[in-house]
Amino acid sequence: MLDERSGPRHARPTPPAVHRRGATAGGYVLLGVGYLLVSLWLQRRVLADPGGLLIGHVTADADMFAWWLNWFPFAVAHGENPLLSDWMHWPHGLNALWNTAVPLLAALLAPLTALAGSVTAFNAGIVLGPVVSGLLLVAALGPYVHATGVRGWVARGVAGALYAFSPFHLAHAIAGHLNLTWSVLPPLLLLLAHVLFGRGPLRRPWLVGGLTGLVLLGQLLLYTQNLAIGVIFLVLAAVVLALRFPGWVRAHLPGLVRAGAACVGVVAALGSYPLYLVLAGPNRPRAAIRNVHATGADLANVLVPTRLTAIRPAPAGADDDLAGHIGEQGGYIGVAMLALVVVAVLVVRSTTLRVVATVGALSWVASLGTGVVLSGSDTGVPLPWLAFAEVPLLSEIEPVRIQIVTTLCVAAVVAMWIDRMPLAPPAAGAGALVLTGFALLSWLPADEQEVRPAPVPEFFTDTAAVLGPADVVEIYPRITAAWDDGAQGLRWQAASGPGFHIRGGYFIASDPDDDVVLQSRWNRYQIGAQWVADGKNDPSDAYAAEAAGELRDLGITAVAMVPGQATGGGDEARVLEWTRRVTGDPGRYDGGVWLFRLPAAAPVG
Repeated sequence: MLDERSGPRHARPTPPAVHRRGATAGGYVLLGVGYLLVSLWLQRRVLADPGGLLIGHVTADADMFAWWLNWFPFAVAHGENPLLSDWMHWPHGLNALWNTAVPLLAALLAPLTALAGSVTAFNAGIVLGPVVSGLLLVAALGPYVHATGVRGWVARGVAGALYAFSPFHLAHAIAGHLNLTWSVLPPLLLLLAHVLFGRGPLRRPWLVGGLTGLVLLGQLLLYTQNLAIGVIFLVLAAVVLALRFPGWVRAHLPGLVRAGAACVGVVAALGSYPLYLVLAGPNRPRAAIRNVHATGADLANVLVPTRLTAIRPAPAGADDDLAGHIGEQGGYIGVAMLALVVVAVLVVRSTTLRVVATVGALSWVASLGTGVVLSGSDTGVPLPWLAFAEVPLLSEIEPVRIQIVTTLCVAAVVAMWIDRMPLAPPAAGAGALVLTGFALLSWLPADEQEVRPAPVPEFFTDTAAVLGPADVVEIYPRITAAWDDGAQGLRWQAASGPGFHIRGGYFIASDPDDDVVLQSRWNRYQIGAQWVADGKNDPSDAYAAEAAGELRDLGITAVAMVPGQATGGGDEARVLEWTRRVTGDPGRYDGGVWLFRLPAAAPVG
């Protein structure tokens, strides 16, 4: 912790804790059960059929995450590289570290995936992510909260709940962003900040640095974007402290340099292959994935909540004007919470609290991106993040997701406020309690989480008799990044084992023709299928022959047409006839799927 007058100091002596271990364990169990019950209540709709429903109804990302959860145990069991895959985007393959592959979570959830399938594992991950993140914050706040007994647990428990069920986590849960509901790095970095900066010169810098490296390596295998964000703001916290306590730098710098060297050494030694995949690995995108200027938060979101927050003081429909979609509108703080943070900064004599609030304010500005957007309109006002817009790798950060740092800082300030808020005289105590109550209620989650059906035709659960690893299958409807079930074909392939390759998919990659590829390409077969589904004239025989030749050139060995699943419907009887014309095969209907063979297609390998 930080001395309130002179800067960082050694932690105060603490009494023997042996007799407190049971109470401490009991506190974590009680909070963990409480958080889990809240998370289950918010996601209770999926409990009716956890293997046949997917949490989230905003993007197609849930199907993509479920695919990757399935891929990891499959790859390990079959002796394949879990960080590279050519089962999707064949033959070019995918680089897992450039996709939201969550290999660390895939390993942790592998037993559930093997037992109940990747859809169930995904749903369990969405439920558990906020619980684990909240409990980690409870643990990280130990050095920051002075009070012992009930008040200390209340301060930390409330902060953990705010973090776990914050507007940020609610937004990313409804979007199916499994990687962002597991926001475990920020609490760990908060604890590391205390160890690195708050207890005097480091006594075991090599050990602390090595442990820091392991933490960062774990995040590298969870979500690389959050790793970059975390490192940036850990460094920023050090800068803020150095500016506040310039005399502190000389005493601390040697230990921090040693710790930094140990951290880099551990990451380089144990993470060399993942880092290679990020920096120079195969099939990574060779150009920008997204426009960094369009991924900042909307300034109005700080005061305008979405329907995911129970108490919405903003005018009805104000959230409809916010930039982005609801899954990225997690930056709500609100008047009451802002007032509480300001009062805490002004009233509580704590340098620690003020440093955390300063980092939170800086992270909020950074989350706005390269320029101010207000209620969906670009104001043309530039912001500091513009400096990162052309920096390799850092330019791929979506500034809106820096909101997780702001959320953490708000929760930590609330914990320190509850720990130290003045309760005397009675009038001041009553005012503090009322303000705190209003602030906490302003973040109360609404009962608005959604699920969507995740059907898998029976055919895909038993394809071994007709399809095998040598097959490359073209699926209709085409697999895309479209949010309305565009990536459901990934779920079907995963349910098969995967038992066959697919040329398309939903991913981040490149190929010999394009620097960035994000979904299945159109080919003549898919263009013709869309054409006839829309009721237009039948393509010519020459075009059908060209479509057949193109499928063979692409290495496609079979076409699987799944009736009743195309977005927008269309004339599927004509699509069926078109597929027969292209493949020259009358087709076989089994388990809800029409399968057509292209006998002259080249096999995988």
